[in-house]
Amino acid sequence: MKLLYKTGLFFICLLAILNVDAKTDFVQPSKVDYIHYKAQLAPNFKTKVLSGIVNIEFIAQSSNVEQLTFSAKYKKIHSVSGKNIIKTHHLEGDNLVIKFKEPLKLNQTYVLTVEYDASPERGMKFFDDHIFTVYHTKNWLVSHSDIADKASFELLLEHAPSLVSVGNGQLKSKVTQPNNKVISHWLQNTPVPLYTFGFALGEFIETKKQYKNAEVSYLYRNQAQSKLNLEKVEDIFIDVPDMITFFENKAGFPLPNNAYKYVIVDGYMAQEATGFSLVGEKYAHTVLEDKSENWFIAHELAHEWWGNSITCANFSHFWLNEGLVQFLVAAYKQHLFGEEAYKKEIRLFINRVNRAVQKGKISPVAFKHQIKEQEINRSMAYSKGALVFYMLREKLGDMVFWQALKYYSVENKQASVTTEDLKQAFEHISKQDLADFFERWVYGNEIPKLSL
Repeated sequence: MKLLYKTGLFFICLLAILNVDAKTDFVQPSKVDYIHYKAQLAPNFKTKVLSGIVNIEFIAQSSNVEQLTFSAKYKKIHSVSGKNIIKTHHLEGDNLVIKFKEPLKLNQTYVLTVEYDASPERGMKFFDDHIFTVYHTKNWLVSHSDIADKASFELLLEHAPSLVSVGNGQLKSKVTQPNNKVISHWLQNTPVPLYTFGFALGEFIETKKQYKNAEVSYLYRNQAQSKLNLEKVEDIFIDVPDMITFFENKAGFPLPNNAYKYVIVDGYMAQEATGFSLVGEKYAHTVLEDKSENWFIAHELAHEWWGNSITCANFSHFWLNEGLVQFLVAAYKQHLFGEEAYKKEIRLFINRVNRAVQKGKISPVAFKHQIKEQEINRSMAYSKGALVFYMLREKLGDMVFWQALKYYSVENKQASVTTEDLKQAFEHISKQDLADFFERWVYGNEIPKLSL
């Protein structure tokens, strides 16, 4: 679901048309607002094939929409249908192109249905006893890839009755079918970014804990496979209630849906989805050895606020998802372990940035023009981005900084944002002109020289 950007699309587009050097960040308006995906999926553990039917509901936001393009990578398309509106469909490389009989009507709602099989080399992980989806959604679901366009998601997942499923939102029902399979029906009503769609399925043991108004679940494999048991899992995640309280206080609003799940899977994994995260068993065991290695638990949880609820408007502002969360993990470690733990994290960011500089990988943290995902300089977006927040905190002082972050978060809850939105929020609370700071450290190539 497209949400209005506070910079104003009309104003931005007008500047682009006039070829004026915009003082605000550019956001490309979309011709289509995707509002709901309903997927019926049946994964096959042996063949590693996902059979699916997806209904894609959308609204035309322009009167000249004559075709749409979706990702068909790793997929075999069996059929495409849509209430007498489709002229043809064909593949162009990794894309499914659907042409309409006539231009779509402005502000009218349409539904397309695509039946397909997917054999994703990326986007899904298959093991003998469990499977799960990972970034990107488009690799396992016929979908678009606009990072800012939020939609609700309904999942009907067919599986063996012995398996436990995890999806976005709430589990509405589990119904046994004539073929003795079960269909787990998950529903995420609040629109969320498509890259946070996902599910996990496996022979998991699930334990639930109630913390104030939030229910948190932990799912793990049996001890023979994972070397984990209930006591160890509870020890690994012992700080989660404190993390929730910390992030709720910084954001100014509670954990979305008042529920969260950690799914502990094979290997090294740290991946957020809406309402749950996938964390690797190998990472989990490091926490048993060293409590300060809980970064992945905090990082993925923090994305429920910054990334999933408050989402960057495009990849030019990816640091608002990742740089901010990197910094917040450091701030949480300061809260839990003390000042030296905070400084250790900041030094880690400094070292990562310096290594990137030595390799000649220097770029701004954010851009006033749109970039593609493959153009993201992750060292700058993650680590320099975190350093920008560290410097902003040093510049403004703790009270003003945290007030400004809360104001930014509350004002942009469930919205898509640009760097300018962050800047305006911090200027509003601090009563300072931060233009020079952002031009130098965010939009500029200069690398901060910090020593702690």
